[in-house]
Amino acid sequence: MPAPQSIETAPGLRLVQGRHGWMLAHAADVFIGRSFIRYGECCEQEVQFLLQLLRAGGTVVEVGANIGTHTVPLARALAGQQRRLLAYEPQPAMFRTLCANLAVNGIGNVGAQAAACGAEPGTLYFDAPDYRARGNFGGVAMQREAAAGRTAVRCLRLDDDLGSERVGLLKMDVEGFELEVLRGAAGTLARCRPLLYLENDRAEQSQALIEWLWAAGYALWWHFPRLFNPDNFAGDGENLFDDIASYNMLALPRAAATEAKGLAPVADSRQHPSHGRRKGQQ
Repeated sequence: MPAPQSIETAPGLRLVQGRHGWMLAHAADVFIGRSFIRYGECCEQEVQFLLQLLRAGGTVVEVGANIGTHTVPLARALAGQQRRLLAYEPQPAMFRTLCANLAVNGIGNVGAQAAACGAEPGTLYFDAPDYRARGNFGGVAMQREAAAGRTAVRCLRLDDDLGSERVGLLKMDVEGFELEVLRGAAGTLARCRPLLYLENDRAEQSQALIEWLWAAGYALWWHFPRLFNPDNFAGDGENLFDDIASYNMLALPRAAATEAKGLAPVADSRQHPSHGRRKGQQ
């Protein structure tokens, strides 16, 4: 199958015609960029799952938006409901691409901030990759300590930034910083009781994350969306990513939770499903 139509806008950047519109992608990114350029989409199984969660109402908050893989399709769906999305992305290079993708698709209902989110306001740091060399640009983790060569970024508490905003869904993919984001959003969770969809791929941090959410009154289910979508936009049947899947959790307020059809409940905080599976960080 031919690859989707694309235009090289600058060395290492390609504008790709995809399932949800034109998307600017980083050609050296081995997961997100590679998927867009080959298939015209990325993380589509995850995107489709999230689209089903929008019926909860309220504002959608996305922490760790990267280049807008999820932001663009979610915002399109929300626009038809007169709702908005708030997106946070700390990597300057990814934030610029996110804003470009919002602009090229005419997305006007997104408020985007170049910031990380955490338990306390201040400054965080990350080891910036060489965006011209092959790498996983979505796998960058925030660090608390400054060090030679690290990039400093602003960190916000969601409770401070959201104020009285009514939040219906909070989605986060922050490479092991999920619990810090939640601690900074504890007031919002208590006030709004939003649905949560978050990555949980660090086995050594999983127990603390799960038990914090249980204590906050949430019931949890595992979700393992694969990176390769057999029904991709390009109609390309070659799987470049084997069985790579994300380790994600759906969290619903326990008082209102029903069974999440087709998902396995998180029953034991000490057990992480990474054993025997492969995972590509998104």
